[in-house]
Amino acid sequence: MLDTADAVLHGLTLRQPAGADHLVEILDLDAAVVDAHLAAATADGRAVAARGAYLIMPAGREYLDGIYPDAFAEHRADAALVAALADFERGINKQILSLMTAWQTITVDGVAHPNDHSDPGYDADVIDRLARLHERAGVVLEPFAGADALTKRFLARLDEALGRVDRGEHEYVSNVRIDSYHTVWYQMHEHLLRMMGQERQE
Repeated sequence: MLDTADAVLHGLTLRQPAGADHLVEILDLDAAVVDAHLAAATADGRAVAARGAYLIMPAGREYLDGIYPDAFAEHRADAALVAALADFERGINKQILSLMTAWQTITVDGVAHPNDHSDPGYDADVIDRLARLHERAGVVLEPFAGADALTKRFLARLDEALGRVDRGEHEYVSNVRIDSYHTVWYQMHEHLLRMMGQERQE
């Protein structure tokens, strides 16, 4: 498990760049605590502040790579978590990425075009598929939700993003400027990989 200072630095690996408010949302920490740890990380060269946001520096990544094995030793030794991540990588993650491509593009006469979202039936079908995949993701990642508070929080944030999509806020499917489903999914995937000591495949 990471202590609070290391969790804040870890948060900078999940979103680049990240404002303090983004890390508050990702990590569910008090804003003053996040600000203090970001200031300390900046002072020691593990992060840098730029235009109101923060970026992790190579020294910060090297530091985290050095502490992850001990911090997450119990998770990495858990056969149920190892199996769950393998299932996640082989199945649901690839399906979510394919679905996001389907949301962003539409194929006409065998040619892919940007989806202008003028076909509500097409979009509704993609959203229905997203809802089904979301339910499956909860099952696949249940072992992580029980073992890791941050994964549990990511799943709750995915619930929230999907709820907004269901209420007609369709930008919450994949808009990279907000905490859309795709944005949160990417952050969660990065966290799982770092926690379990694996590399991103796609």
